[in-house]
Amino acid sequence: MWLFILYKIGEALSCYLPFSLSRWLAERIADFFFFFSFGKYRVYREAVLHNLSLILQDNTRTGCAREVFRNFANYLREFLLLKKLDKSEFFKRVILLGCENLDAALKKDKGVLLLSAHFGNWEWGGMALAWYGYRMYFLVRPHANPYTYRLFCNLREKARVRVISVNYLKRALMALRDNSVIATLIDESDKGIEVNMFGKKLTLASGPFEIAYKSGALICPAFMIRDKETGKQKGIVETPIELNSQDKGSMEKAAQKFAEIMEDYLRFYPDHWFLFKKKIFSCGNGE
Repeated sequence: MWLFILYKIGEALSCYLPFSLSRWLAERIADFFFFFSFGKYRVYREAVLHNLSLILQDNTRTGCAREVFRNFANYLREFLLLKKLDKSEFFKRVILLGCENLDAALKKDKGVLLLSAHFGNWEWGGMALAWYGYRMYFLVRPHANPYTYRLFCNLREKARVRVISVNYLKRALMALRDNSVIATLIDESDKGIEVNMFGKKLTLASGPFEIAYKSGALICPAFMIRDKETGKQKGIVETPIELNSQDKGSMEKAAQKFAEIMEDYLRFYPDHWFLFKKKIFSCGNGE
């Protein structure tokens, strides 16, 4: 319940303080939890530093990890701001690129899995597509706290995004048969399909690739990038990845293609990666 109350306080501050002031406040709070980390926040800090070791040298990781905390605070602030924003105000802050890639994938009439990572404001990316007129679903893991889960679902539904729990995958398959777009994140799981990134081996969730293989849905990687100075954001939908229904190995090939695209985004925007769980990775040669 306390977490829900904190979210509601954050929602009030996000909606009723001037945009620049709420952004400044969010970043100061993030700095506090980064420099004076305790309890679970110490675990989060260690996880971020560990994950960044996949991308960065030791002498640059601490500064980047601090920016990760700041960017995540801004992600939460912006998400809670949705209570106040209407469509016109929203699109003053977000632009979309690559919609032609999504349109091409939807022409196959098998639905599309829009795959991303805990990278940038993924919520706003899916919501932007929904407000553009696409039938959007988020495939999510329910929160342990039902009050915060309902709060998040209500904000998503305001932007015309429907929510499907990972516990009800049949609903996801039905949505794909209706040629809808299902967005989900695949970088958290340490069980799934092994891929190569930055010369290391790590895993991505296998579920979305299995769904694409069985349903014939195409996969579109998608990422959100924030401009550090203005706070404006750019959503990018990449070229579709199509699996071969006659070749089960196409799941591994598709996962590797996604990993290569994700690697490019992480290389240029490592401070956008908000994964607060230690990612397991090992040397590419298996050592």
